[in-house]
Amino acid sequence: MPVVCPPMPATPTPEEPTVDAPAPQVDIPSEMLTAFKQVTLPSSTIRVQPPGGKTLVNFDTIFSTKAERHQIDVHLDKVDIDVVLEVWPSSFAWHHGDGTSQTTTIPGRAWTEGDEVSPDNGFVVHRYTRLHKAAPVSVDTTWSAQFKVAGQPAWQPVDGTVTIAGQPITLRVLEATPALVAGQG
Repeated sequence: MPVVCPPMPATPTPEEPTVDAPAPQVDIPSEMLTAFKQVTLPSSTIRVQPPGGKTLVNFDTIFSTKAERHQIDVHLDKVDIDVVLEVWPSSFAWHHGDGTSQTTTIPGRAWTEGDEVSPDNGFVVHRYTRLHKAAPVSVDTTWSAQFKVAGQPAWQPVDGTVTIAGQPITLRVLEATPALVAGQG
């Protein structure tokens, strides 16, 4: 009959020094994109000329908005650092409310007397071809960004954009019939 011996206790070994696990790598550009998507960016309010919520068929209707470059202080919790996020409008999607839209890199501008209305002069223009009782017009602003660690000089691009939809306003498109009017004098 075989003899079964109880297992021998393991020989104690000197305790090995404890090594901390390496800190997990944090993808700073990815963290910046996440932060960029979470900061509050302004929506753009569309301005229309002629004013008063009405325009005419076959008339240059002028659109503009206000959106400016600005800086936002952000704290990245995963790496416990403060960064400066600089954002700017990189494109504008204009929705005319008649099934058409256009994209520009400019916010347009308001017309003043003496201005020649032309895209070359910074105007965003649309010409309606038919009547509309209530055309919902709006502008969506796409923002781009760059960042730098607070106190450091070098800017780095944020890989991605954020688009903020603008609130629509109602524009009535009317038709006018030209008529000669007797002059004075």
